[in-house]
Amino acid sequence: MEVGTVVFCCVDRISTRESIWRSLQDRCDFWCDGRMLGETLRILTSSDPKSRQHYNGTLFKQSEAQSGQCTSRSTIYTANIAGGLMLHQFSRWVRSGNAEMDLTLNLLASEISLCI
Repeated sequence: MEVGTVVFCCVDRISTRESIWRSLQDRCDFWCDGRMLGETLRILTSSDPKSRQHYNGTLFKQSEAQSGQCTSRSTIYTANIAGGLMLHQFSRWVRSGNAEMDLTLNLLASEISLCI
């Protein structure tokens, strides 16, 4: 299968996410994974050895995943924000080669955190 330089991963199951990552991690230059549960979202970006190592550490067994729906109609705006932040990370990477490797936004608490 031919893979492009850039991959955006937007799947519901951590096991699916891990399977895609394992097969593509060495075949793409920029990887961006959007995760959400309710009104909390997390954007993980991998574009260099340090961020690839960090991303590997964010994967876990499906049985350890929090239960909940990320596809509820009441949280569609959260998905839109996640998509915008993913494109923002891509834009930063295109311009400078840099992107935040781990960004979490809790809309209910109005909190944002970055892992640098």
